[in-house]
Amino acid sequence: MDIHADDYCISPHSSEDILNCIRTGKLDSISVLTNMSCYEVYAEKFCNEQHLWPKQPKLSIHLNFMEGHCLADPGKVPHLVDEHGYFHISWGTLFLWNYSPKKFMIIKKELKEEIKAQTERFIEYFGDDKPLRFDGHQHTQMLPICYWALLEVIVEQHYPTEYIRITKEPIIPYLQSFSLWKTYKPVNWIKNILLNFYALGMERTMRQNKPAWQKDNIPIILWGVLMSGRMNEERINKLFPAMLAKAEKKERVLEVLFHPGTVLQEELQEEFSNTGANEFHISEGRQIEYKTVMSLHIEDFV
Repeated sequence: MDIHADDYCISPHSSEDILNCIRTGKLDSISVLTNMSCYEVYAEKFCNEQHLWPKQPKLSIHLNFMEGHCLADPGKVPHLVDEHGYFHISWGTLFLWNYSPKKFMIIKKELKEEIKAQTERFIEYFGDDKPLRFDGHQHTQMLPICYWALLEVIVEQHYPTEYIRITKEPIIPYLQSFSLWKTYKPVNWIKNILLNFYALGMERTMRQNKPAWQKDNIPIILWGVLMSGRMNEERINKLFPAMLAKAEKKERVLEVLFHPGTVLQEELQEEFSNTGANEFHISEGRQIEYKTVMSLHIEDFV
């Protein structure tokens, strides 16, 4: 079982929400955005406070090509950023490039530059004494063009890595809970199916191309895609037994994904360049997930 929060360091207010969850011992792991303007302040705040916490959350690098300023030289990632160095692409853009014979290698090279830059900035603040963990903002790591770029960087830089999130979420528990069907966003059904499709190839690729010195990837079942922004207590209690049973049957860790940090309207400055995601960043759903995380008790999940 891994209770996880995405998007630490996306904004000051959102980061404070996540810190509150950590301070009360509610989180097992978090994902860290290294390219947003509040990163330095909240990376330092994390390091300065962590000795006070009841448990230490594992950290993942939340690779971000969707918003914020690039950390690589903008001249080396021209397709990814605008004239000011802010990302100006979408998941759909990466999806199309993934199937473009003319663009695939060009974009993969640019992604590698940015992945290395974001990883090095993470190491600068959090150190290199532990194996690295990776996932992706808006699950971009699931696209072959992105995970091939990541795997090549890991090999070329010899980054010791214990975990790359493969977004693989069971659909059956949702289908069995008829009363909840109308409470999910239709677009999230599509995300679930699409990401599960890509998970098949990603798992196979990682298994076949793992260098001898690399640790095996921690196998997980992720819970929180279809319910993203709607992970409240009622749904958690109703679906938890089936999700845990599925993870145990597959001998995988159940990673329960929350977005418990809310971005304030006034924080949506120029770096929030992917305006399509802003509605979710400031949504009531994030406040709901914060309350859910803060109400969790360990005995509920054993």
